[in-house]
Amino acid sequence: MRSKLATLFLATLAAGSCVLAGASPASATSHYGKSKWISSERGWQHAGVYVEPGDMVRIHYVSGRWTVDYREFPYVSSAGYARHIDRRIYQECKILSRHPHGSMIAKINGDHYRVGSRGLIRARQAGFLQLRVNDADGCLSDNDGSVRVKIMVTDY
Repeated sequence: MRSKLATLFLATLAAGSCVLAGASPASATSHYGKSKWISSERGWQHAGVYVEPGDMVRIHYVSGRWTVDYREFPYVSSAGYARHIDRRIYQECKILSRHPHGSMIAKINGDHYRVGSRGLIRARQAGFLQLRVNDADGCLSDNDGSVRVKIMVTDY
């Protein structure tokens, strides 16, 4: 009886080792997806995704609407405002000045990226992916709404 238990234990241990050997950190993150709600009323929000240099991060808008001023401007998708509306919004509130207010932006450590309704980012450094609306921290008090995005990471 004792030898059968020992054999079963060793077989289970060996099988587990084979499974673990195939699940290296690189292969464990080779493809995965995550859905996340991002609020326009908060600053940088962790997406729950850690990337390595060279990883490709695909982010696309799924649903929801937000606004950078619920009293003055319409609700938009993560693509942000059309140029004729964007020009009417206080420009000093933009984090990425060349991109429209209300567009989704991303950050990995100190690197910033425009996402909009669909973005493909090649991570230049390791770190956690963070997302937010293109509206500075001091300008968030009049924001409203949130958008849902799908995040896919592929390592290369």
